[in-house]
Amino acid sequence: MRDIFLWAVVPGVIAVVLALCLKEPVREKVTVKPFSWSLEGLPSQFKRYILVAGIFALANSSDMFLLLRARELGVPQEQIPLLWAAISLSTTVFGTPLSALSDRFSRKNFILIAWAAFAFFYIAMSFAGITLWMLCGLFAIYGLFKAATEGVEKALVADLALKGMAGTAFGWFNLVSGLMLLPASLIFGWLYESFNPSYAFLFSGSCACLAFLLLAFWVFRAPETQNPR
Repeated sequence: MRDIFLWAVVPGVIAVVLALCLKEPVREKVTVKPFSWSLEGLPSQFKRYILVAGIFALANSSDMFLLLRARELGVPQEQIPLLWAAISLSTTVFGTPLSALSDRFSRKNFILIAWAAFAFFYIAMSFAGITLWMLCGLFAIYGLFKAATEGVEKALVADLALKGMAGTAFGWFNLVSGLMLLPASLIFGWLYESFNPSYAFLFSGSCACLAFLLLAFWVFRAPETQNPR
């Protein structure tokens, strides 16, 4: 175990060195508004979007629960790391092309498809009697979800933010999403241990479904001066 963590230092150091070699491009001069806790100046669509993103974050509990569930469903302990490695590989391979695909199509619809896949995955994981092959298929869907959303959700933030307020917009998006992650895992763990794992997964799936509906029919309901993708 010690050797594994020591070897993990190598790619970490390489990444830091490469990051230090990067040079930022010349920025376009725009009028930058000071940060405000009131969200003043940000479009109403963005405000609704971060609220919905917070609801979806409430569904996104720690991935360790997925590995625990897989173990309970019969996956041998020595194959659990391989299962998670497959998810990481899927995210790495498909992350860039899927994010690039969102530049050509509606980001809203792209996120809706990914959130629907997330809801399907969590609801399916609530059922007992899932075979190993079914579990592998479900985890493949989850890997594609992670690949499809890691960049696209933030790209939509950039689309909705006005010029000079991108930093504020990203700050609010990360604040709301980050604050919801702790209660997400606390609620999920409480349902998992106090009642039944099925209730925990159904809770996350229900939150994802609610976020899906709000994004589909509420976030972009009012016309804005901006036309987000």
